[in-house]
Amino acid sequence: MKNLDFDKYYEAPEPGRRERAYAWATAIGLQDVDGLKPSQYLINTAKRHIEGEISQEDARRLVDEYYETKLGHDEPEDAEEADKVSARMISIINAPGFRLSPEYYLGLHKQIFDGVFPHAGKIRDVELTKREWVLNGDTVQYTPSCVIRDSLDYDFDREKEFTYKGLSEDRFVEHFAAFISGIWQIHPFREGNTRTAALFAIKYLRSRGYSVTNDLFAEKSWYFRNALVRANYENDRLGVEKTQLPLEEFFKVLIYGDEIELHNRFLRIGQEYGTTTAKAIADLHRHDDVVNRPDVGINRRNDGINDGINSSNDVINGVINGVIKFTEKEEIAVKALVRDPRLSAARLADLIGVKQRQAQRIITSLKNKAGLKRRGARKNGEWYFEGAAR
Repeated sequence: MKNLDFDKYYEAPEPGRRERAYAWATAIGLQDVDGLKPSQYLINTAKRHIEGEISQEDARRLVDEYYETKLGHDEPEDAEEADKVSARMISIINAPGFRLSPEYYLGLHKQIFDGVFPHAGKIRDVELTKREWVLNGDTVQYTPSCVIRDSLDYDFDREKEFTYKGLSEDRFVEHFAAFISGIWQIHPFREGNTRTAALFAIKYLRSRGYSVTNDLFAEKSWYFRNALVRANYENDRLGVEKTQLPLEEFFKVLIYGDEIELHNRFLRIGQEYGTTTAKAIADLHRHDDVVNRPDVGINRRNDGINDGINSSNDVINGVINGVIKFTEKEEIAVKALVRDPRLSAARLADLIGVKQRQAQRIITSLKNKAGLKRRGARKNGEWYFEGAAR
């Protein structure tokens, strides 16, 4: 993607300018999911809007008119789609209003691709396959066209019945990622499914009070698409299972600002996800709905983090006296250290998705809160819990 040079606007004192810059970065960045590159004309027009010189309506009109001229006709075909779709998205991203319904989802596609695709807002009536780099040329199995509407109704009805109240950050992200992944797998449209799903996710999160319009989609939109692919692909012959972890990590960065490195190369079959390391990471992030367990001594909501601790009572029993308040990452670290006492700080950092310096701070905190100690040589030593600090 061309250099947007929007960074100077992100620190602008005027909130409106910052919001417009992030919105444009998101809209333009999302075109990368289909390998579309914006024209310099669009970037210049976006800057005029960001700086308040023209309105968003003016920006859309100018882009449409540009492609009616000779200069516009000289642009690559993919630039026209990228420019027009970006100019339409910008009017949606910061606009108020959201509805959790299939009708809204279909209407969102109509708004985004109106005047770009003749089938904008229409449910596809053909079957799709798409060769994916991340799958080494294989395709996800999308929902058959004959049951698309029923599938959308079912997923949205279930989402309406679900309550996010009282969920931990991990459980919130797990459920939200599963919902977005599910409606993406339905693939209701011939084209533009990923961009629609992304914009819908942004609008949904903002309707719930989360400020998520930043430059993550500008930088990691292709990762977002690859994560959706891996969440919906399995191949028994190759021993490949569906993994939602990459998508969850994307949303953790987007929603909570977690420091997790998102690399496309680790999503490709045969790379990081699918290795022993990946299975360990997935296991640490997998939580089942369970009730609080007073015998463990940690007062937690129903996110299942105590499963690993409770299964290792020979190590953890007697360590925690009373209720200890851990952060989410501290609890994951406890679970990891109980399972593998030989973990290094660097390895622990990889497993819980933080930088090594932050992992060191978590270790220090656990020493104070839960009596974490280390015995043996530096390279071959082991972690153990002697007793909770008083």
